[in-house]
Amino acid sequence: MVLDLIKKSRTHRHFLETSVDEKDILKILSAARYSASGKNKQILRYAFTTDDSKCKEIFKNIALGGALKANEKPTIEERPRAAIVIATDDGIPEDNSTLFFNIGIVSQNITLTANDLGFSTCTIMSYNKKEIDKILNLPENYSSKAVIILGIGKEDVEIVDIRAKDDSKYYRKEGKHFVPKIVLEDLIIGK
Repeated sequence: MVLDLIKKSRTHRHFLETSVDEKDILKILSAARYSASGKNKQILRYAFTTDDSKCKEIFKNIALGGALKANEKPTIEERPRAAIVIATDDGIPEDNSTLFFNIGIVSQNITLTANDLGFSTCTIMSYNKKEIDKILNLPENYSSKAVIILGIGKEDVEIVDIRAKDDSKYYRKEGKHFVPKIVLEDLIIGK
């Protein structure tokens, strides 16, 4: 069931030392291809890598776990084993609301497909864009908008129900990663 896959598809920041096959990345990008797109303009393009030396460089240029304590953040040994960059052609104007609508849909499809294949992901918007674009050899007229890292997740992640007034910040406890989610009755504001 799709809901089970959605609930299972949590963000991971710590990965095992297991490589990702390029064939799997191409399956994941096929899901991106079929994503809905504002006005069906299909302006998003993709670059990816499964090369470990590039993954090390990408890891050095992304911000992971802003809510985590320093000793809870991933180490270079726990780096992702693949990365997908979502990019656009700088010469094609697009309003931000449509652009980020498209990125959101594509990111979710990538995440769900990756999870269905046994991988864990983390979508990142805070990174050194110039360096990432260089590492993945983006054409001169393209720029990245988001990075999705992936691999085999190392940590257990659990969803915990909270009320709307509670702190929604994710946290770690006894080696487990907890992700608070507001209960349904607190999300519904009218009917």
